[in-house]
Amino acid sequence: MKKVKIQRVSLLIKLIFLLLVLSTLIVSGQKTLNEFSIHGGGGLAVFCFQPSIKNASSMGYGGDAGVGFTGFFNQNWGVHIGAGLGIFNIKNKVDNFRFITPEQRDCEGYLFDLHTTMNKYQETHQSNFLTVPIMLQFQTKTNQSFYWNKDEKVCYYAMAGIKALIPFNYDYTSKIASLNNMAYYPEFDNWINSLPILGLGTFDGNSTTGKLKFDALIMFAFETGAKWYIGRSVFLYTGVYFDCGLHDPTMKNRVPYRNYIHPEQLQEITLLEFTKTMNLMTAGIKLRLAFFRTQKEPCVHEWWKGVKVYKTNKKLLR
Repeated sequence: MKKVKIQRVSLLIKLIFLLLVLSTLIVSGQKTLNEFSIHGGGGLAVFCFQPSIKNASSMGYGGDAGVGFTGFFNQNWGVHIGAGLGIFNIKNKVDNFRFITPEQRDCEGYLFDLHTTMNKYQETHQSNFLTVPIMLQFQTKTNQSFYWNKDEKVCYYAMAGIKALIPFNYDYTSKIASLNNMAYYPEFDNWINSLPILGLGTFDGNSTTGKLKFDALIMFAFETGAKWYIGRSVFLYTGVYFDCGLHDPTMKNRVPYRNYIHPEQLQEITLLEFTKTMNLMTAGIKLRLAFFRTQKEPCVHEWWKGVKVYKTNKKLLR
């Protein structure tokens, strides 16, 4: 497992280095403008359950801020890379779990089926992380020069690619409000609703906290909006974003909820496996200030144009 983790981190570092080299070549070999930017944004953050669960919900918030560089191949296409710091705080809720554990045996040797209801399960996920976006950018054609035309104050853009979330810390809290057990004896067609010695009845739940460790969460990243020219060397991006996790780093730390059938087992609860996978999804508003170097045409060039016009007119006058 350690070798696989090292290989993933090494591959990510190599990819970032390759894009940095590519960006350097773009800067040195293209006449189009390249942008250095600062950005910030935030909005909704949730986990999407697959398969979906009727009595479950997920809600939270997230955001990030950082710096970036966009190297353009031409006036329409470019590559964006960056780095930033982000957070998210998400709470998952499940109203209850109901399940049956068959063929249990009591102290007298009689068989019974244990009917368990786990009430109001909650889990909270909190993380601070480093973000590394690598995205391809498209924009409608603009005249990126010092002499910006009046009718070209705005263009539209779209960005798509991947984003790596590398956590500094990942904390979780898992909580169960109460546990209810009932025993059904098929041999006697009888129910026992309360017998604490057998773990039957309603019992208080418990909550625990813990930490998750993983290398990186890879997400598909998309952003679109408008790009405004607001000054000699400044663009303002106003857009919306949508990111979706491509894998679930929490699943290896989960245990089946059917493992908790006795009140004593609630003393050491952890994240419960109540769905096959959970994908982190974030969406919100993003603002970016992009700075570029102006490309002024030399004044001498304009002066020589005037000289040529003067000489031509002088010949015509003669």
